[in-house]
Amino acid sequence: MADNNNILNEAETASENDNLDNNLTNKDYNGTTDNKESQYVPNIDVFSTDKVNSYVKLSDKYENIKSSAATMLIVGGVGLVLMALIIAKVIVLPISAETSWLFYSVMGGVFIIFVIAGIVSFMHAKQVKIEAAEEDKLIDSINTWANDNLKISDLDQGLDLSQPDEILFFSRAERIKKALMMEFENADEPLIDELTEQIFHTLYEE
Repeated sequence: MADNNNILNEAETASENDNLDNNLTNKDYNGTTDNKESQYVPNIDVFSTDKVNSYVKLSDKYENIKSSAATMLIVGGVGLVLMALIIAKVIVLPISAETSWLFYSVMGGVFIIFVIAGIVSFMHAKQVKIEAAEEDKLIDSINTWANDNLKISDLDQGLDLSQPDEILFFSRAERIKKALMMEFENADEPLIDELTEQIFHTLYEE
């Protein structure tokens, strides 16, 4: 718990320093200070319950690539089979002999490109699968650490709980994010943002 409090205290100190920088007052045209304009209003767009999550997990990316690769292989394979049947006169199309070579060349090239693209995509999917396994392990580690170390009582320490929910959400999420970034320095920030919201909802809404 001591280590946990140290991490949260460091995160809170960093957050307060950021707030001090943002609290620099703006001067009006006469050189006077407008107190209302100088009040710091946190940007809650970073953590919003209404936004569409832009982060795509590598495991989901792997499934998308694999699905696309399979589709391209199927289209290309079926197309080449049909082309072979047409060339063998099993399937007869109303194409003149003068233009048939152009049809065969263009359509055959298109289907071959589909097959090649499918094979390349499958090769790429294998690499993404390896990276996805590593990311899944990292996500499990982050969730386990958060479950063991992040407590509501520590996150809410020093906060004015009478503030609007939107401001409290931002303040709490910012503390969660800073704690995660300090503990997992090599993690990508978009992943931390995604997990921050998930951890927040687990702590405060379940």
